Amino acid sequence: MALLMRMTALYLLVGGVFVAVFRDNPIDLLTQIFTALPASFGLFLRLAWWVIPVFALMFLLAPWRSLLARLPQAIAAVFLCTLFFLVFTMLKTSMPYVVDFWADPLMARLDRALHFGADPWQWTYRFSQWVNIDWAGRIYFGFWLVPALYAPVILILFDGDEARKRRFFWLYFFVWIGLGNVLALAFLSAGPVYYDRLLGGDTFAGLIRAMDQAGVSQSGIGMTQDRLWKIYATGSQEAGSGISAFPSVHIAMVTLVALYLYERSRWLAPAGALLVALFVFLSVYLGWHYAIDGYFSALAVILVWWWLRKSDLTRRPD
Repeated sequence: MALLMRMTALYLLVGGVFVAVFRDNPIDLLTQIFTALPASFGLFLRLAWWVIPVFALMFLLAPWRSLLARLPQAIAAVFLCTLFFLVFTMLKTSMPYVVDFWADPLMARLDRALHFGADPWQWTYRFSQWVNIDWAGRIYFGFWLVPALYAPVILILFDGDEARKRRFFWLYFFVWIGLGNVLALAFLSAGPVYYDRLLGGDTFAGLIRAMDQAGVSQSGIGMTQDRLWKIYATGSQEAGSGISAFPSVHIAMVTLVALYLYERSRWLAPAGALLVALFVFLSVYLGWHYAIDGYFSALAVILVWWWLRKSDLTRRPD
């Protein structure tokens, strides 16, 4: 818990300085995000409603005394994780003020090189008749949202292994800061769905047509993509806004969940691997990411997890 507090405070400080130098008054930007929180919270409830029955069941099955003892820390962690995510949003929306979107052509070329000259989205749309777009949206956002944003809360409540908790705390910070901020800024890219809007031309016109025909563009996913573009174009702020493709925080956090399942039980490893594969597929199918975004992110998280297990960093007292 102390680690989460220190990292959130440091992140807020560094993020505030970064935004003040490269963009605007960070207090004003955070105020804009806080103002938009009610609408964002409503979306959160619509997407992550499943958390309520799942957590209720976990509370019934888990030992009451240990849960009650951990509850104050978990409540504090909810607020810290929310603040952490708001700072992430502030930084993510500020990245185009520091550097232009330059890496999309590179990522598109890498994708074609890795997939025998074809764009990966073309492979995914061979399965479009079996993809229910409503369920795709629920899985990609609804089932991802809570573990991704509030992994430390879940760890505090339901994991008594201190070394494992610290290991996944550090992995959580690596995903959001190391991948989602540092590398995302270094390789700033928007993703296939925004490629032609940013650069002009018709490089991904085929993807947009396929998304239209499959109903993606008319779905909640499509509306979210249009909303994020509007926020980017107007320079406004909302919780969860910002455009960035490489590397994929989405896939990185799913990989974190898969590794955690593996640590809890080796029997859960196949389920974790299938989960990562499903999200990589959906990230490409829905137009959010190049395939290389997911491949790199999954590999990076696995390597850092392996290093953390071998090092003594997570064995030190908090």
